Amino acid sequence: MDNREKTLDEFFRKNDSSKKNRDLNSMNTKNIDDYFDPSSRKKYRKKGFIEKVVDFFHITSLKNKFDENKVAANKKHLEVSGKKKSPGLIGKVEDFFTQRFSFEAGVDILDETSVLYRKNRVIRNIIFVTNIVFLLFTIIGSEGLDRSVNLIVTFVIFLVMFFADRSVKKITLEKPLTLQKQQMAQYISGIYILMMAVTVYIKLRLTLGDTQEGGFFSITQAGYSLIYFALVVIALYQDPKLLNVIFKVTIVVMTIIHVIILYPLYKYANNFTNLWNFLSDNNGAVLIDIFLRTLVLAIFMIGLYSTVKISEDINTKRKQELLKRQAMEKDFKSVVSDVFDVISVYKQRGEETAERDFAKAAKRVAEMAAKLGNFLGYSSKLCQEIYDYSLIHINKQDILNTNDFENKEHLEENDYHRIREKTIIGSVIIKRLQLDKKAEDIVRAHFEKTFNQDFIREMNGIQNNRESQVILLSHIYDILRQPRNYKRELKHQRAMDLIRLEFNPYFDPQIVDRFVKYADDFESLYYHFTQE
Repeated sequence: MDNREKTLDEFFRKNDSSKKNRDLNSMNTKNIDDYFDPSSRKKYRKKGFIEKVVDFFHITSLKNKFDENKVAANKKHLEVSGKKKSPGLIGKVEDFFTQRFSFEAGVDILDETSVLYRKNRVIRNIIFVTNIVFLLFTIIGSEGLDRSVNLIVTFVIFLVMFFADRSVKKITLEKPLTLQKQQMAQYISGIYILMMAVTVYIKLRLTLGDTQEGGFFSITQAGYSLIYFALVVIALYQDPKLLNVIFKVTIVVMTIIHVIILYPLYKYANNFTNLWNFLSDNNGAVLIDIFLRTLVLAIFMIGLYSTVKISEDINTKRKQELLKRQAMEKDFKSVVSDVFDVISVYKQRGEETAERDFAKAAKRVAEMAAKLGNFLGYSSKLCQEIYDYSLIHINKQDILNTNDFENKEHLEENDYHRIREKTIIGSVIIKRLQLDKKAEDIVRAHFEKTFNQDFIREMNGIQNNRESQVILLSHIYDILRQPRNYKRELKHQRAMDLIRLEFNPYFDPQIVDRFVKYADDFESLYYHFTQE
């Protein structure tokens, strides 16, 4: 018994067992020679510490990738099956932060206005949290001088925060959403958070004065670091032009802070001698401190600018790839639609009666092919696949269309899978129709006496595996029994004689022998289906 299990795409692969055996023998011989060749053996070498570290990170990265793919596959399975669990508390928190602080949550990155609008929303949420921190810093420092003055300053800062937030919100959400409005909101947000960080630091510095106690000193330095935090927030816009403007403003503002707020040089600037004495006091500690602070700020800004520039270049390339992909999507849909149209035209038989006769003929061929496969000892599954393949151009013709995708501007992942399934079925249908044409060409060439050895060789190069031969022989028998414009219909015995004497070069001898041996069964089967 033949227990081979085949799929439809294997129907049009050549089964050259002799070539497979030659390749297998040569491969085995090479492996054996390599095994016994002393020069090919690799000597065991103990790995060094660096190699072990590299292997550890390599294995870890592979495991993380495997875990991510597995989790993604499980999520997709749950979504498709409809068994997706409701998120717990942690999941809800993650979803909340994703919606509030993710730049690509439902954003078309090819639309600059949409992207900048989303960035403004996210930065506004970050600024809202930052404003709370700013207020805390101003309240903490309110014990340094008179309370009434500090509370008034805190209240004024709160009013600035409130109206700045309202202004940014109004500009960002105002309809219609335009790129100019979003850019205006972007610059206002950037300048606002920088100036507010500077204001909070100045307020802390003036409130605490020159107090060097540990707690107050740490708060003052933390206020100074808020300026760097503000620069990081501005860098999230990933706009080099905005950073360029902000950096120029920052250099000017920080220089003023260093020479007026941090070190009040204006008190000693009545002449150069006093100023230089102040700067060079304690081995030039003041001058060195100002220089180092400015240097660190410059290096920090260069790092931010480089990061933003790299991100901008990556996003630009990503946009270009998406544009290419969209163009390919249009071409892909057009090509697939044309291929399906060609298949439909190729199999079209014209009148409704001719279509019905064509379907009945395919049904007869499928029944005879499955029966012949059974006589050849094929498994029931293989016989069923032969039957399905014989009728695929009839049963699957309705799915060859792209109506579901015509109105979609962008294809989704699921659409690609569906189109791929359609194209695979379309390719199988083309192969099946090719087998129909092969049968018609063979019969016509023999009746018109135009065949020769080259023709036989050419026909044998088309789908010549055993399963295709089973369908081809059944189809040739059906053609012989039916009338054509180049011949009349033949009786059963005449058709069998032609198969045994004329058409045997196209088939494996065993297939022809089985067909001839059980000729009465095929005649009964043909008669049964022609009477329906």
